[in-house]
Amino acid sequence: MGPESFEHPPGKGVVGIMIQRTKRSQKRHAKPLVQNEWLRVVKSLEELMEERAEAEMPRREKALIDKPAIAALNRAYTATLRYYTHLLAGGRRDERVQAAISRLWQQAGTRMRKYDASLAQRLKASNSFWSRDVTWQQATIQEAWAHLNSIRVCANRMDPELRSPFSAS
Repeated sequence: MGPESFEHPPGKGVVGIMIQRTKRSQKRHAKPLVQNEWLRVVKSLEELMEERAEAEMPRREKALIDKPAIAALNRAYTATLRYYTHLLAGGRRDERVQAAISRLWQQAGTRMRKYDASLAQRLKASNSFWSRDVTWQQATIQEAWAHLNSIRVCANRMDPELRSPFSAS
């Protein structure tokens, strides 16, 4: 690339002097980012739940999430939070438990299809994020925990009869 020139703006020093600047090709060696699809999915679910549970919006203007969908979400986040508690207490990862949690979220995804087809597909797909180490790391657990707690609170607002037995507070 050739040099690029521009005039100094009036009132900002010497007027009329041309300054030349050469564009350098900057090669940056970016560190590969670890993609954490689970956090993106759980954050999207939290946003959907907050929108649906919003107290100020009249019920006739929104479709609340039905009981079977809330019950499926309840089972999935309860199992997930219990497993997170196990891991944070120093427990070992268990692929069978992780597979069971994956199935619960897939079932929840099936129930959520009519509310957000894209999110439902991401939950239903046998995504590889369940087998990635990053999904079960402490930083991910702590961030996902907050989203799952918010989902639990929203679900309880929509249907208090289906309250989660797991106290994540």
